[in-house]
Amino acid sequence: MDILNTAERARAGRYRFDEDRARYLAGRATLKRALAERTGLRALDLCIEEADWTKPRLALLPGDPPIFFNVSHSGDYALVAVTDAAEVGIDIEQIRSDCPIDDLARRYYSAHEYKMLRKLPATRRLHDFYRLWTAKEAVLKCAGLGLSVPPALLEVRLSASAAPAIHCLDPQRRFLEQILVRELMVAEGYVSAVAVERHTEIRINII
Repeated sequence: MDILNTAERARAGRYRFDEDRARYLAGRATLKRALAERTGLRALDLCIEEADWTKPRLALLPGDPPIFFNVSHSGDYALVAVTDAAEVGIDIEQIRSDCPIDDLARRYYSAHEYKMLRKLPATRRLHDFYRLWTAKEAVLKCAGLGLSVPPALLEVRLSASAAPAIHCLDPQRRFLEQILVRELMVAEGYVSAVAVERHTEIRINII
């Protein structure tokens, strides 16, 4: 991992479990290689600025073209999305059969979403619970809001033949409805989604 800087190595050292440390190192190295390819700079020279409550950003010189990226980890996989055209958010979740989806949906989903899930057979309910969550998470990460916006205010309408549709129940945040969402097929037992401000090419690395 000779492309990681001192701060990144120190952060890796703070992980208690080896698998979490390995996941962070692999994800950060893949991200920096993808950013180096886009910028033409050496991966080791890239500095990713991270601050509380804001999206990580690549430190660039004034006048340099912007570059947007997002990372998500779950289970044995990590996804890295990179584009130079628009803000992007990505999420991947490992499906867990022991997840208390009814309780979580009651707390974090809209009334419509909760009722829709309750009507589904158990297996389908579990899968669609994660489909809803990854779409919500990808949109909020794209907008740089994270969970500062209650997920229940971001209503997702799923379809078997079309991309998820977003409806925001907060009139002050209707701009979130303009974000485009696409579901991704990454691996068996996982659900994932990517969100972008507008139609554009996105490079996605699977780790």
